[in-house]
Amino acid sequence: MDHNTQATSTAATGKPLYVVTGATGAMGRVIAKRLAQQGKPLVIASRDIDKCHKLATELSEKTLNQDITPMHLDLSSFARVKAFVAELTELHRPIAALINNSAVLTRKRKTSADNYEYTIQVNFLSTVLLSMLVVPMFPEKGGRIVMTTSLMRNLTSLPYEFPAVNNFVPLTTYAQSKLALTLFSIYMSTTLRTRHVTVNCADPGIINAGMLTISHWLDMVRDRVGQTLIHNPEDGAIAVMRALESSDTGFIFKGLDRQVKTSSLLKNREVFIKLCNDTMRIIKQEMPS
Repeated sequence: MDHNTQATSTAATGKPLYVVTGATGAMGRVIAKRLAQQGKPLVIASRDIDKCHKLATELSEKTLNQDITPMHLDLSSFARVKAFVAELTELHRPIAALINNSAVLTRKRKTSADNYEYTIQVNFLSTVLLSMLVVPMFPEKGGRIVMTTSLMRNLTSLPYEFPAVNNFVPLTTYAQSKLALTLFSIYMSTTLRTRHVTVNCADPGIINAGMLTISHWLDMVRDRVGQTLIHNPEDGAIAVMRALESSDTGFIFKGLDRQVKTSSLLKNREVFIKLCNDTMRIIKQEMPS
């Protein structure tokens, strides 16, 4: 049975789905495997649909979980995000959780189809849009959203013109995208509380997953953060699973036993309010009326 047929046959069960973005990446594979081992119904999403189908088959064979649906997701444009959500809706199943694991770190300046810097579009704006579009698909009892953040957020601040990027520096732009996502999760955790939707961040540390391959970038992180936090994907996934399983909302989870209130990052309330207002102005233009 191919996975398209499989998705149709299992849709009738109505069990809420766990959606993992960036599922074919190093840490995404670990997250997907752990959920599959728990018997969770899965949608694994990736920009590379061939790898996604291969991973779905591999997970089904190794975990005996037959409720795994591979789907194509390209966060580089709002239109493609909406296309993914439309396909997700066609499964006619509620969503239990959305794990926003997908991220990019580009070495050269690149503009998205929506005229934003590519890293900002993928890591922040499209991730927020996806999260907001999925909210109506949660059951009445609520759901869970996890944002994968990065300790690199500590290396930067948000410029006044954000989400525009006037001075592209790869690591700085990546750090800004993760800082913005983390700060915006405060807004989401507050506004979605009445819908019983938890919104937490997971900080896995720096994952040795191929994203950071330039040694002077790692040296810069070590100098600024003051410690070496290079983790393997298995260790990094611990924070994600803790964030997913917690009934708390508005926290950043770090490793085995550490969590802090996301609001502790608020250093400049004016910048935070501007970020929320500007982001929602952009996102509302892409939301159904």
